[in-house]
Amino acid sequence: MASPDDKLETQRQWNADPCGAATAPGLEPGSAEFFRKVEIERYETYAPWLKDAVDFPAFAGLRVLEIGPGLGTDHLQIARAGARTYAIDLTVAHLRLTRRRFALEGLVTRLTRGDAELLPFADASFDAVYSFGVLHHTPDTQAAIDEVRRVLRPGGFAVVGLYHRHSAFYWISTMLCRGVRRGELWKKGYRRLMAGIEHGSDTSGAVPLVKVLSRRQCRRMFSGYTSVDVRSDHIDHSHVFPSRAPSVGERRRRLEKWAGYWGWYLTIRARR
Repeated sequence: MASPDDKLETQRQWNADPCGAATAPGLEPGSAEFFRKVEIERYETYAPWLKDAVDFPAFAGLRVLEIGPGLGTDHLQIARAGARTYAIDLTVAHLRLTRRRFALEGLVTRLTRGDAELLPFADASFDAVYSFGVLHHTPDTQAAIDEVRRVLRPGGFAVVGLYHRHSAFYWISTMLCRGVRRGELWKKGYRRLMAGIEHGSDTSGAVPLVKVLSRRQCRRMFSGYTSVDVRSDHIDHSHVFPSRAPSVGERRRRLEKWAGYWGWYLTIRARR
């Protein structure tokens, strides 16, 4: 599934279309209005479950590394909680926008351009590591998870979000509706079908690597940790009926409560 150009494709994809930027159309990327819109859309519309799943206040007073900060939206929540923040990303645009986000907020973070599979930090450097929606794009996800463990101090914890194989979005919306009914599995192949999940891949020309994992796979990948908890979230009527507009508000909350087990994200909380 992987190719020698996977990390180049990652950079092509998100330098052209920084992750989350599409949620603030018509606004100047890097402006205060842009970041406000992105933050509202992330926590009120796209992922109202996210703050509960992550528990940002738990980072208070800790030295925290984020792998893949994107626009700096979650990274800012960690800093607002009172953490000392560090971040690493392969994508120059993400680092530039995260730096701008923190400057507007009057906060400081330490940003590094680098690879999740070979973190440029000493052993036991951090109290916590956070990475959401990132490590399923790197060729050797296991190596990245092992690196997270290496840089955590004993007793430190990681919060990692990964795409869920046994989700309605993967099996119904992606594989059945797009892959089989529309014939994209045969026209494009599996890799391009999955790359199409990422916004902007159709215009950027990039084919980012996209993996999906089961709960069992996640537990196995984190087996070197002393404790592992896995939860799933993020399901919408449009994942089952792709012609429907996404649901919001109370309707979305009821669906999450009833069918969140088949959500598109797995959030893994593991302690070293």
